[in-house]
Amino acid sequence: MDLDGKVSQGVPIGNDISFLLSELVLAQVDKAIRARHSRALRWFDDYEFAADTREQAEEILKRLNKELGKFKLRLNPRKTTITRLPSPTHDFWQETLKQSGIARVMNTQSMIRYFDAAFRLRDQFPDEPVMMYALGLLFKLNCPTPEVARIAQSCITQGLLCEPGAAQKGFALLTFWGLNGLKLDAPLLTNTINKMVLGHQAGGFSSDVSWALAFCLDHVYTLNAKAAQVLSGFDDDCIALQALHMERSGLLPKGFNKNRISKALKNTDLDREHWLIAYETVRHGFLTICAAAVKSNPLFSELLKHKVTFYRRSLPHYATILHAGGAPDWIVRLWISTISAKSPDGSETSKTPILKLIGDDLAKIDPSIETDEDAIIELMDVANAVEHVGDSDTY
Repeated sequence: MDLDGKVSQGVPIGNDISFLLSELVLAQVDKAIRARHSRALRWFDDYEFAADTREQAEEILKRLNKELGKFKLRLNPRKTTITRLPSPTHDFWQETLKQSGIARVMNTQSMIRYFDAAFRLRDQFPDEPVMMYALGLLFKLNCPTPEVARIAQSCITQGLLCEPGAAQKGFALLTFWGLNGLKLDAPLLTNTINKMVLGHQAGGFSSDVSWALAFCLDHVYTLNAKAAQVLSGFDDDCIALQALHMERSGLLPKGFNKNRISKALKNTDLDREHWLIAYETVRHGFLTICAAAVKSNPLFSELLKHKVTFYRRSLPHYATILHAGGAPDWIVRLWISTISAKSPDGSETSKTPILKLIGDDLAKIDPSIETDEDAIIELMDVANAVEHVGDSDTY
């Protein structure tokens, strides 16, 4: 608020500091509402209440609106409903996809029927993450045959272009199959990513483009001149940072111009929203325009001195799969359990290539780690290879 003329609107979202700030606010709302614990639930900024009558439900809604209003917050009318119970625990479209034969997508016709069902349901439920859910179910298939994969990749790329928010799941699935031995269709995927970047220019989904660029960096895919030209813009710090990384790696050979980014960074205030790219361009040697500002700033000069980075240029190939939002959580937990399991004769259970890869890295981490979540965090550090930036080594 101090930075924006004492004006603030909405619960802050983003990094962990934002979660803390939103908790400080919404915990006060929780306390003021005085709802029974057994009949009220909040997950981050999503509320759910149970009431005996509609009148009680409307009274709860009234109190919630009143308490949120004290912090200049309001409910999203499109996402706020009073529902008469009982109601199904799963949406119709989810059950339809589950029953559409996911276990039988072992031939081209069954794969076509599966995506036919997904595309049909997406048209029926345009506000639901149908494609994301459909892609998640396909993690049950370790590696399709080349002919089935040809159909699957064609359908997946169509899904990525038609449903904003599905990119992370889609690229994680493709990486999963690739690590299990599938030869990915590089020209098809590169062409799809070019289209995603161009679509973003017209006001697309930034996170989808970011996941697409991460996929390019991991699989060493080169984009075309038109996409490179779009990436020269400075509308999203993470995308601009990834674009600079791609340019350094030779994956944007034509069309990319660093001048626009340099101009935008010329007078950047490190205490405002562009601090990340300003610092990281210096940290990784992508640009020098902010070097003096970073080195003269008490906080960022210390971060630079201690080689702190918020952008990793090197990660294990399975990182996007294990990352929250990649493979479904229950599958990741199953993998971790399978890796640590032993058969009765003492030998390890059979593993797919990706499980062997993860298992080799798991053996390198602290055996006292108890939770899957902590193990995944440690795995991200195991393969964080030494990088060279200028004359200094970074880890």
